[in-house]
Amino acid sequence: MQGCFRDRVLDFIYPARCPVCDDVLPAGMHGICAGCHTYIQYIREPRCMRCGKPLEEDEEFCGDCRDNSRSFEAGRALFVYDGIMQESMARFKYSSRREYGAVYAEELYRHYGSWVKQTGAGMLVPVPVHPARYRRRGYNQAEILARHFGKLSGLPVGTGMIARIKDTRPQKELSAGERKRNLAGAFSVGRQVRELNQIPECVIIMDDIYTTGSTMEACSAVLKETGIRRIYFLCVCIGQGN
Repeated sequence: MQGCFRDRVLDFIYPARCPVCDDVLPAGMHGICAGCHTYIQYIREPRCMRCGKPLEEDEEFCGDCRDNSRSFEAGRALFVYDGIMQESMARFKYSSRREYGAVYAEELYRHYGSWVKQTGAGMLVPVPVHPARYRRRGYNQAEILARHFGKLSGLPVGTGMIARIKDTRPQKELSAGERKRNLAGAFSVGRQVRELNQIPECVIIMDDIYTTGSTMEACSAVLKETGIRRIYFLCVCIGQGN
């Protein structure tokens, strides 16, 4: 009884919001609101066989994956990174809307939980932020996603598998070539690798957004140095393929 009353009070003080439009949800509701469900773009086929970007034509790979070698096996994302999702990801990343992570992790698990099991992954690895940026922001949105997804999937979260040793410029400001140069030397093998009794054979990298794949490739290359053989990724949003 007391628990129900406490939950009602918390819902009144901190009402749940739709992570897409940020509108307050009716009492007792959780997740993406019905209105947003009608127009957000879930990723459908055809999609790139490597990164999972949606393709306009029935091709095997997007332009980025045709033109660049990849250290990861394949990836999946929920939504096209369009206007409304750009706003949602900005609030999640910069405006302390940490609660979005639980909803998006649930959506990822609902759509790709079986796919993750099929990969045989033994760990989730969130893309790290630089310590200076973590201190300014107070959290890492990729880690929040990974921890919620880990609770649903039963997979451990390796927050110390990769270290971010270079405080880079925001990738959204840069061209594809500039993104690669910006990330050169940005990541290194993390301290957790030395503490593990056994390196997992396969892992899933988790992040909020995938655009050109520069960040995912840089993280995958570092993880390959540890002896991990197969790497996949999950993101909330991904750019349109070409």
